[in-house]
Amino acid sequence: MYQPLFTAITLPFLTFTLLAGCGQSERTLAIATGGPAGLYYPFGGAMASLWSQVLPGVNAKAEVTGGSVTNVIQVARKESDLGIAMADVVSSAYAGTGRFPEPLPLRVLFTAYPNIVHMLSLRGSGVQSIADLRGKRVALGAQGSGTSVAAINILTGLGLSLDDIAPRYLSFGETTSGLKDGTLDAGFVVGGLGIAAVTELAVTRDIEIIALTDTEIAQLVELYPAYSGYVVPANTYNGVSKARQTLGIWSAVVVHEAMPAALAFALTCTAYRDHARLLNVSPVVKDMTLANIHQLAAVPLHPGTLRYLRNPEDDCGDSTGVGQLTQPATG
Repeated sequence: MYQPLFTAITLPFLTFTLLAGCGQSERTLAIATGGPAGLYYPFGGAMASLWSQVLPGVNAKAEVTGGSVTNVIQVARKESDLGIAMADVVSSAYAGTGRFPEPLPLRVLFTAYPNIVHMLSLRGSGVQSIADLRGKRVALGAQGSGTSVAAINILTGLGLSLDDIAPRYLSFGETTSGLKDGTLDAGFVVGGLGIAAVTELAVTRDIEIIALTDTEIAQLVELYPAYSGYVVPANTYNGVSKARQTLGIWSAVVVHEAMPAALAFALTCTAYRDHARLLNVSPVVKDMTLANIHQLAAVPLHPGTLRYLRNPEDDCGDSTGVGQLTQPATG
């Protein structure tokens, strides 16, 4: 359990780094992402590179973290300026439900792409359904990750408890290693379609993606409206020749409600205007469109984002007021 947000030591939201010798200040943005084996980290790195190159006076960096739960807490504490997180975690954090004892002061900057729930086992393991997980060693994702939240929601939503399995809290890399060496029977990997952890495992082992029935999906969507059915196309992964029905969960880039509107506008404007550069990270980023920006309806968009939606033709940097955040320091 994390410490209450407002008793924690917070970092000032507007932190300036003095450049030696010239007295000029530069805005540094920390982006909370995930582990290196997932898609959040390279996606965050692509955004950091884009914003650092395009927006004057802005320097951004992607940080490796435990994932969605960690990210929303860090943003709420102002320890990170932005965070990438799954919709179910963001919705719960904003409402102060589930593992969040109080509402967190978050806003959605924009939605990113749908994460796909990969429930993995190896062919011949005898694990082909959620019910088959009873008594098995199951990796639920890293502590503090959106994967662990989704995995527990799916298990409990379909009638299993953590007492019914031997749970392991492992990163994607540890999960695939455990499946390879036989120390795990199954594992959850939640990320973009074609995620490297699953792709690489499928090259060396005959994998199964545990499919959900229509009834199971309807039951989970009723419990968790942030989820939706998703079909993994045949041959997305080596050896998986038939389509598999599972869940999709949108990801969002979130910020503190106190982020200046000018900065939020500039970040959103640049991300959409230079979307082609972000698309180089993964094909799933194609879903980061204005048509999908309202996918996380339970959490408000930041006022800076709303300004962009009203005025998409405005200049992203020069006329937004970002320069006010990067004025040369005096003295």
